[in-house]
Amino acid sequence: MTAYGYRAFISYSHADQRWGRWLHRRLESYRVPRKLVGKETAEGAVPARLTPIFRDRDDLPAGADLTEEVQATLRDSRFLVVICSPAAAQSKWVNQEVLQFKRLHGEGRVLAAIVDGEPFAEDKPGQGFVECFPKALRYRLNDRGDLGEERTEPIAADFRAGGDGRRYGRSKLAAGLLGLKLDDLVRREA
Repeated sequence: MTAYGYRAFISYSHADQRWGRWLHRRLESYRVPRKLVGKETAEGAVPARLTPIFRDRDDLPAGADLTEEVQATLRDSRFLVVICSPAAAQSKWVNQEVLQFKRLHGEGRVLAAIVDGEPFAEDKPGQGFVECFPKALRYRLNDRGDLGEERTEPIAADFRAGGDGRRYGRSKLAAGLLGLKLDDLVRREA
């Protein structure tokens, strides 16, 4: 199994900076239930903590080329967590990070965290402005590594009011990052 420097890279629009900071703290401070630590999963042995998690404001050094630094960090990240909102759906940079990550690691390691807006709202007349999924998250890559026409159906942690809530949403992301079944993790947390 490939060794990665980061468990995950958090991609977000700077309009969602508060969510990026909150999620970064909550994931890095998450303690895996003791009975699950060491369990073998498709992601390897379950660690006691979900560290390190990359967030640009906390982890990027001053440098000459932001793009090169971000690409290197995407290569060195096991997962991509995308904070999804209308601002993220419109962000050129968030879309590029999702696209680049998929090219490097495939489709299955991208996790969505909805904080605002509606998934697939773009499909409804007059509702495109509330779309929360970036285009690169909504479509699979084709054989050339470009966005194709085949739609994806991301299963997202939904942090919105009326969704999963913050605690359960964090548990959903943690389960994905650890390669565990959500039910096993939630039962152990309880």
